[in-house]
Amino acid sequence: MTQNSKGSVHVLSPRNYALTEYEVTNTGLEDTTKRFELNLVRESKIEGDNIVSKQPGFLTEQLLWVAQNYLSEVNVGDLKTNETTEAIKHIQLALILLDKRDIDRKERNVDNTYKK
Repeated sequence: MTQNSKGSVHVLSPRNYALTEYEVTNTGLEDTTKRFELNLVRESKIEGDNIVSKQPGFLTEQLLWVAQNYLSEVNVGDLKTNETTEAIKHIQLALILLDKRDIDRKERNVDNTYKK
């Protein structure tokens, strides 16, 4: 399990995670004891090329987009901080770089495969 000051992520495998749900109470942030499984999509479009089990799931880019969107929505007014602004910029840069990677892979016809 990985844990920081704001939550824990249970690593089930390199592409499967269990996230801890939290709620704000009178005493602060508390674990509801609920866990939500988060699976990342894995599959090659080339038949017989799957080196790991096929798995439906989310794209890494979706998770990054959700994080940057949420942080952008709450990083306003009196709640705005330099640290959150900088974190948003880093997430946006990650999305730009992943998009460039996707374009390159499509141009080389290796998108959705395990080929580099």
